[in-house]
Amino acid sequence: MEPSKSFQFCFDISFEKNLNAYIPSAYIVEDASDIKYLDKKASADVLESFGVLFENLDANTKKILTACDSLKPDFIFKKFSAKIKSAKTIADLQKDSKIDFAIRQHLQLNLDSFYSLIVKEQFPLSVNMGAEKDFYRSRVSTNSLYLEPQIQFNKHPEGITYTLSLKENITTFSPLNSNIEILLDEPSWLIIDKKLGQLKDLNSKKLLPFLKKKSIEIPSKLVDNYFKNFIPEIAKKIDIEATGFEMEQRDTIVSCTIEPVYDFFKNCYYLNLFFDYNGYLFDAGKSKKTHSFVDFSIANEPKIIQFKRSAAEILYTKKLLEIGLVKIKNELFGWNPDAVIHDPYANIQLVIDHKEELENFGFSIQNLKLESKEIITEKHTISASKETKGDWFDIKIIITIGTFTINFSEIIPNIKSKERLFVLPDGSYFLIPLEWLSKYSSLAKLARTENGDLLLRKSNFAALDAIPEIKNDADPIYKAEYAPSDLLKASLRPYQVDGVKWLLGHFNSNLGACLADDMGLGKTLQTLAVLVAVQEQLGYTTKTTNFDLFQNETVVEREPLKALIVLPSSLVFNWYNEAAKFTPHFSKMQYVGNDRKLLVNRLESSDLIFTSYNIVHRDISILEKYNFRYLILDESQYIKNKNSKIFKAINKIDTDHKIALSGTPIENSLDDLWSQMQFINPDILGSYNFFAENFKIPIEKKQDEDSLSELKNLIQPYILRRTKEQVLKDLPELTEQIYYCNMDPEQEKLYEKEKSKARNFLLKTDGTSPDKISIINTLMKLRQLSNHPKMIDQESEIDSGKYIAVTNYLENLVKGKQKTIIFSSFVTNLNFYTSWCKENKIAFCEITGETPSGKREQQVNLFQENEDPLLFFISLKAGGVGLNITKASYVLFLDPWWNPFAEKQGVARAHRIGQLNKVNVIRFISKNTVEEKIIKLQENKKLLSDSLLEESYINDEIEVNLEYILNS
Repeated sequence: MEPSKSFQFCFDISFEKNLNAYIPSAYIVEDASDIKYLDKKASADVLESFGVLFENLDANTKKILTACDSLKPDFIFKKFSAKIKSAKTIADLQKDSKIDFAIRQHLQLNLDSFYSLIVKEQFPLSVNMGAEKDFYRSRVSTNSLYLEPQIQFNKHPEGITYTLSLKENITTFSPLNSNIEILLDEPSWLIIDKKLGQLKDLNSKKLLPFLKKKSIEIPSKLVDNYFKNFIPEIAKKIDIEATGFEMEQRDTIVSCTIEPVYDFFKNCYYLNLFFDYNGYLFDAGKSKKTHSFVDFSIANEPKIIQFKRSAAEILYTKKLLEIGLVKIKNELFGWNPDAVIHDPYANIQLVIDHKEELENFGFSIQNLKLESKEIITEKHTISASKETKGDWFDIKIIITIGTFTINFSEIIPNIKSKERLFVLPDGSYFLIPLEWLSKYSSLAKLARTENGDLLLRKSNFAALDAIPEIKNDADPIYKAEYAPSDLLKASLRPYQVDGVKWLLGHFNSNLGACLADDMGLGKTLQTLAVLVAVQEQLGYTTKTTNFDLFQNETVVEREPLKALIVLPSSLVFNWYNEAAKFTPHFSKMQYVGNDRKLLVNRLESSDLIFTSYNIVHRDISILEKYNFRYLILDESQYIKNKNSKIFKAINKIDTDHKIALSGTPIENSLDDLWSQMQFINPDILGSYNFFAENFKIPIEKKQDEDSLSELKNLIQPYILRRTKEQVLKDLPELTEQIYYCNMDPEQEKLYEKEKSKARNFLLKTDGTSPDKISIINTLMKLRQLSNHPKMIDQESEIDSGKYIAVTNYLENLVKGKQKTIIFSSFVTNLNFYTSWCKENKIAFCEITGETPSGKREQQVNLFQENEDPLLFFISLKAGGVGLNITKASYVLFLDPWWNPFAEKQGVARAHRIGQLNKVNVIRFISKNTVEEKIIKLQENKKLLSDSLLEESYINDEIEVNLEYILNS
């Protein structure tokens, strides 16, 4: 865009009461040599009317316009109100000293930049133009004056005359003789006689007394008081000329003080050096080399002391470089300025850690001041002890800091809130080392405080791992030995033996455990092996013969194991069969069916009782009356909903030992993990509210890696996770590919029409959000249409591009005699392909949610044991778990599923122990549809469970990603 007319930017500065500062406004006018009035502010709309594009302006014009925007009260309020949500005005923000300081820094920085650019580019400028917009009358000269302040003290019998003059080039004049308006305190900018001026090395407020009089007379009786209270502040900046005084020179460094300086924008403290020359501190960051001062310490014998900086200062700065600091802006010291700073106090901690070394070199490090807080720099020591009392550890930790003795329980609130400054009895502060926040975090969260001591559950022993002073010397989980039993009719692989030992160790320690092996690694067999080992360990394997006093023989029935195994309904028969095959000696019962209550009397006399989650929920009033030696949950993700009746029922069952089995302990969120950990070891992760506050929200919402690491450490002793890739070196290769299908042209038109409707419905612009059911139903319709138009309209005559691609693919697989599983989340979608099979006289097997359990087994056996059928159609809900179909070498997914764990479980039906063929996984995706977006979301969101369990995890964030899913 070319400007439609010549233009010029002009600026006016007007006093803003809320900010107590002159704030600039930008105007644009048609280019003219003589500007009279300004009426058009340089807003985006006005710039557009001039044909001006901001990005086409030169760099300095952009900078000054940006500075103007940054100085608007609305911008300042928005910028600094993030940390104080309750603030309504700038005055509310200024009540916080740090934010008030930051606002003043912001004003100083941007106003100084503004005035510097005005001078550099000679932009037209006016002051207090007013409502009349009379720029001509309010304009000031921008040929900046550079003013140097000069102070004179003249001693005479009556006292001292104090004069402040301003020098511009070779001209010296009194402020009294000029019309002066102070624009900015520091750096000092003024308007002097309608000219812009800059004052060197002096806060412009110091001019105020001299705007009314040329000199100030200080009577003899007030001289000492005046010089002590007022002059030292000015004398820090400016050399003094004086008459009638004796002269003394000081150029030797007495000590070097380290002072922290807070940087609001970087949120950290840097270090500044102040060199004490026996009476005056030179700021290392300033260029000032000399300083003169009038010393009135001896009454009636004033003298001039001149301080002069020494080259020896460089020896001190070298010492800071040696301990790892680098020089930052303005001669400040700190860590590498380009590094991301995670610890605001890192530089201060470094000084405390090197205190002795620095003091030996001459640095003064008694107390470091952070604003008004004094940080104690004394070294600390920690003494700790631990006793075991039943299921608890009784822990004592004492911290000695200088002369203070602190019980660790007093510091717990600081550890929890991550507040590093702990107030000591004398009002000074102890800077809690950063590593303590992670080192003691779990202990602080999970321990109970009792009379100053800490009580920690033994099951939370991992919370002590990071604390060498009290590290658990005896792991409460015993190492178990295991020798294969003749009663187990199977050979275990080495990793399975390890799994059995691990579960037995938890049994012997009275601690619950979750075996989270990948699907297909034999969790059922490992569990049965554990139950056999427990039975032998307890001596419950044989009947015993007792003899009474009269040698009468009585046979005592052996003690039953009483292991209640809770399963998805579809797996009860599978487990029962597996147990009959591998552990035939166990007495077994299936507590299922309408007549199950007739079996109640066998609950206390059976080794293995198999039942379903639904039956536990329905029969909990019966089951909770019994004590079971073992309670085992298979597919334990079934209890992931802490508010479900199943979760509540399961936790009412009385049992001595617990095992959870799951290939996917975390499906949707960390809630799943809490529910299962709460089952196996109650309260190991605290109450749900505690867990949400300390782990779920920090990890899922804030991606806090420390909380993730802490959680992983706490659960690690109770979850054993092995993947197929880790342990099955002999498992055939698995290859995966995506087959992108083009939609039929008519199908594509219909899809775009429906997608447009969906976008308008779900992405409303009125601020309202659709409910979850509406989102799921609407997206479901788009998913169905991606597969086949007939799924949303049975009468449709439109072809499906995917249907053609899949049937062609299946035809080739059938010709090649390849055993294939075909998965879909829609039974109606499978029906298209089973109809195709019937039309083409191709034999097939099928399992859907409607298939009764007896027929499921018959279909699996038919597919596994015969050359035909080659094709096995399975719906998502029916085939996620419990099927062993190792004859299949191809697994086809007709549509992607929101939860990739379900797909992973589907693959595991074929890619498991017993599979001898390479397994090929093919996912059919319709191009440019919601299906493609689902795949990309899956790829982009592998975050949480990878870190916790070394497996893929994708959080269900459909709502969050609606716009992405529905956009082209």
